[in-house]
Amino acid sequence: MRIGADIRTRLAHDRRGSRSARPLGRLDRRHARIALVVFAGLAAALGAHAVLAPNRFPVRSVRVIGHLGHIPQPLLVAAVRPFLYQNFYTLPLDAVRTAVAGVPWVGSVRVERRFPRALVIYVGRLRLAARWAHGGWVDTSGGHVHLQGYEPPAGLPVFQGPAGSEQEIWAHYGRLQALLKPAGLVVTAVDLSNRGTWRVALRGGPQLVLGRKACTRLARFLTVYPQLAARRRMMQQVDLRYTNGFAIGWKTSSRDKK
Repeated sequence: MRIGADIRTRLAHDRRGSRSARPLGRLDRRHARIALVVFAGLAAALGAHAVLAPNRFPVRSVRVIGHLGHIPQPLLVAAVRPFLYQNFYTLPLDAVRTAVAGVPWVGSVRVERRFPRALVIYVGRLRLAARWAHGGWVDTSGGHVHLQGYEPPAGLPVFQGPAGSEQEIWAHYGRLQALLKPAGLVVTAVDLSNRGTWRVALRGGPQLVLGRKACTRLARFLTVYPQLAARRRMMQQVDLRYTNGFAIGWKTSSRDKK
């Protein structure tokens, strides 16, 4: 009987021991999963550090594509050189774009990464639209640019106006020229005053003075212009700021001066 009791007592202890071991097994598995996640995160961080380190994966080549005729090559090379051998993945493309856009005669700029380790820069040549009376030029996007030491093409119109009005004047010039071209009239200068008055000089005269509704009043004047075209060179100025008409200022003849 004692032997049987001892056996039953041992079996009971073994069952209790097995029940108490189960939570410990679950804890071990949970710790293993946490350790695996921490290890994976650490490996990812180390991998990212290896990829993004400044001295790793350097840019090996830069290719510039576009119309480069007027663009000074030495200045273009100097703008690009600082970005060679920087990290291909972390290189700020906006900084490359800004540096290239600062080269004279460079217009639009687009920068792309080209695997494995190259940069491709697409360059559009700057196209000038007008000479800015206060210095510099206006390009075909309405931006104000400076080109010290570089002479623009001849025959560009002259724009004048408050600071920051370059784009507005360029847009207005396009609308005015579209109205005047069918009549054989060409704009040579556009002046916008601080009060919003537009003055437009035409090749061969006269000068047009326009109010805020410039295009509407110009269109009205052009309906009667064919009747006045023969005397155009005698006109000094045409003031179109009137609600129901316009006023013509005539040139003083040499006979009247005597």
